[in-house]
Amino acid sequence: MTKATLFFAECQGHRLAYKAYIHPTSDLQPVIWIHGLTGSVNFWEAAMFPEIYRERSWYSISLPLHFPSTFNGTPTKDSLSETLLADLIDAVVRKIPTGKVSIVGYSVGAFAALNYAAKYPDRVASIVSVGGFLTGKAKGIEGIVQFLARGTRLRKAAFHLAYRTLQLHPLVFKLATFAYARKWRRLASYPQLDPTIRNIFPDVRRHDPEGQRIWFYYLLKMNLLDETCVIDCPVLVIAGDKDPIIPFEHQVKYASLLPNAETLVLPGVGHVAFGESPDQFREAVLKWFSKHAG
Repeated sequence: MTKATLFFAECQGHRLAYKAYIHPTSDLQPVIWIHGLTGSVNFWEAAMFPEIYRERSWYSISLPLHFPSTFNGTPTKDSLSETLLADLIDAVVRKIPTGKVSIVGYSVGAFAALNYAAKYPDRVASIVSVGGFLTGKAKGIEGIVQFLARGTRLRKAAFHLAYRTLQLHPLVFKLATFAYARKWRRLASYPQLDPTIRNIFPDVRRHDPEGQRIWFYYLLKMNLLDETCVIDCPVLVIAGDKDPIIPFEHQVKYASLLPNAETLVLPGVGHVAFGESPDQFREAVLKWFSKHAG
């Protein structure tokens, strides 16, 4: 198994963490993976496909304000923007010795990938968007958290309390994960669920709740619908038709607006496609790479 090296890229007060899993001999195009909110740079390691380890280099990029990524100062609502998010990812991509990369993003990570393709189209060969979106208004548990993240001091205090509760124990974090799924039994039997939580929870415990609140607040301002025409790289949209967080209708709609997108609909699946339908997810992603990341 390829061993990882942790690096950092700096931009506008952010120190963005990323891990590089360098294959010693492969000349295949490297792939970047970006986790979702409340995850960490260690999110993908336990669940990574053996074929990826065997065949190519890959990179895991942290979202800003997610430990071990850090920020110089106290985060505010101005600490994030679409342009900054793209520039941070580009600070990593510029360190990768290839002309282009393919990117797999989950949830907010998918937004980050699509946003990067809109701002730096010449750097992206293809994208796999898993439970992604072009506008950030969520529903379900994330919709409630967004409500707490904005507005009154009381709501902000409730957000901090809720996030501190999430950080108490890996079991609490695991139970919260099930609020994102619909095939709960399949997710519960997903072999990589517990190893992934073990990998990321030490980082989750060090996330700054205020930084997380800023993220949930900023979600409401995210909007790439006016940039769909410039996201012209091949995009695979993987969407569960029972997604309780990002409306399935939104995922299908934005896929139809992109110039070069395909949609894989997973029946009965919620927001955790790789855990609720792992075999179909793996097959689709590896087939996509063989076509677009050779």
